[in-house]
Amino acid sequence: MSVNQDRRDAMHWAEEWRIKQRNKKILLIVVAILAIALLAFIINYVSIKVSRTTYASEEEMRTALQGRYATDYAEDIVIEGDTVTLTYYNQSHYDLEYAEKYGYSDYEDSSYEDEIVKWDYRSGEIELKWMDSITIDKDGNLVYYHQQYKKTNEPKPTPLDPSLLSKYKEGYEDGLKAGEASEDAESSDDAASGSGLTDEEQKAQDAVQESQDETQAAAEDAGVEPLPETGDDV
Repeated sequence: MSVNQDRRDAMHWAEEWRIKQRNKKILLIVVAILAIALLAFIINYVSIKVSRTTYASEEEMRTALQGRYATDYAEDIVIEGDTVTLTYYNQSHYDLEYAEKYGYSDYEDSSYEDEIVKWDYRSGEIELKWMDSITIDKDGNLVYYHQQYKKTNEPKPTPLDPSLLSKYKEGYEDGLKAGEASEDAESSDDAASGSGLTDEEQKAQDAVQESQDETQAAAEDAGVEPLPETGDDV
């Protein structure tokens, strides 16, 4: 009888040991998961602190970011209160040198308006109703679809008078030809040669076009129409 008892005791001890080992493994897995999550949080936190501007409060962020922000390639973002207006300008309508060099295009500007739903001051990010989020880099500039918009006190550009062009008719026709060549090209290199743009200018225009396409697609998904042309200096 003692042999059977010893056997039962051994089996009971073995079961307890198995349960303890299983629980230990589960505990180690949970600790590892928590450690990975904590590490990811720390990396994300440090990344935000290093690459973005953060603020002490929502009101501080809102106050600091009011105004106009522009790129070097005919785009701007204007923040007024909780409203964001994004405009893609037809550069040939505002830059005489550009219009003389590449032609005066008949394409109109495109403007979109959206409402800010969250001033995420801890992450340095502006969340919008339908547009993609805008982040604030370490220098206080806005970043939208990888495009950097720098704060400026300069007013919105004023459209030039086409009659100022030395060869308005030829320039206009060249602009149309450049547009057709760009649409028909099979590669960005073909587009660059068709429009007469340098590689750097073409790359910049491609980035603008990508941003505009993404914004237009988001607007269509949200059922939002571009702002109508007002005839003002936009």
